[in-house]
Amino acid sequence: MSASEEELIGHSYTRARKHPLVIGKLPGAGRLPGGPYTITQVMTMVITFGLLVMTRDLWAVFGAMNFVLMVLVPWGLAWLLRYARLDGRDPARAVRSLLIYSSTPAQGRLAGKPQRVARTRLASATCTVRVRSAERPAPTAAPAAAPKPAAAPRRKTRPASAPAPAATAVRPQPKTGLQALLASLDEH
Repeated sequence: MSASEEELIGHSYTRARKHPLVIGKLPGAGRLPGGPYTITQVMTMVITFGLLVMTRDLWAVFGAMNFVLMVLVPWGLAWLLRYARLDGRDPARAVRSLLIYSSTPAQGRLAGKPQRVARTRLASATCTVRVRSAERPAPTAAPAAAPKPAAAPRRKTRPASAPAPAATAVRPQPKTGLQALLASLDEH
């Protein structure tokens, strides 16, 4: 196989690098029962335990079983969260993403500040178009002669025998194609 026909193989290690931060070992190298626990699971256990302690007067009617419930309910919720996945993420990160998404401005952010779209305004402008008529006016018989300036000194004089050149308007020949095109448009 030549170098140009070489098969390219790509590998993605994204999922392997997204291991959640876990709490699972005790300082004496022992493991926590049911662990390792993610930060979400630990927070769930702490918050649930705190809520159970604060509302103890409402539900604590079982005697000695109250202490078992105060341990089993937080641990059971944390164990359920281990297997709960929303779009490949643990529920706390999914809820966080949802809160960020719902608090983001509709136009997005620019340099950390909400992007504001300027109100539309009616733009008014005037444009004048002058159309040349297709017919050119007939040339006049003789253009009015401009008054001649005062006599200027002459450098060379012509011999009297040579006739003076006729005063005809001769256009110079165009040098480029664009000049020829413009000259042809002027003639029409």
